Amino acid sequence: MIRDAAAYCAQLAALLPGGPAWPREPGARLMALLRAWAEEFARLDERAADLIEEAFPDTTYEMLADWERVLGLPDPCSSAALTLSARRAECVRKLAYQAGQTPAFYIALAASIGFEVEIHEFDPDVDEFDASLTALIGGGAWRHVWRVHVLNAGNFTIFRAGDPAGQRLVEGDTAIDLECIFGAAKPAHTHVIFSYPET
Repeated sequence: MIRDAAAYCAQLAALLPGGPAWPREPGARLMALLRAWAEEFARLDERAADLIEEAFPDTTYEMLADWERVLGLPDPCSSAALTLSARRAECVRKLAYQAGQTPAFYIALAASIGFEVEIHEFDPDVDEFDASLTALIGGGAWRHVWRVHVLNAGNFTIFRAGDPAGQRLVEGDTAIDLECIFGAAKPAHTHVIFSYPET
């Protein structure tokens, strides 16, 4: 509970000894001194409450740069996080990150930065594929490949025929960050493919 200056002034006045040497009238100089102290105590009380907010990366404001420094941010995957909310989300993601290898882990990882995804692990015994690929797929070449289908990719552009040479196939900070984060989190022996909604 944050106390204001009036509450602190009342507390200080209640601590004074009795007698005419300790006047409590509003115009008394002693009360003016107590009001000055009370203003500072109330300011310190408010700043202590602010510190509680700063102790958590999802509510920090003044200490955001300190959180980022401690967590090693910005890193190559979070360089596009420029807004306050995006920077906070990156801090929370990095702080709470625990590695995993299941589809559920990657779905939760994507959700932590605002993406909804579906994970598909290729299985030659289940998936349908072109007969010309039987030797390649059946031989195990696709056993360590999996696909992330992004359901809410946001705004991005796709390379089209006639676009200038050197243009990226997929443009969009959010898409690139998601790919970077998954690339860093995936098992080293696997290869991940990304697909996005048709525009």
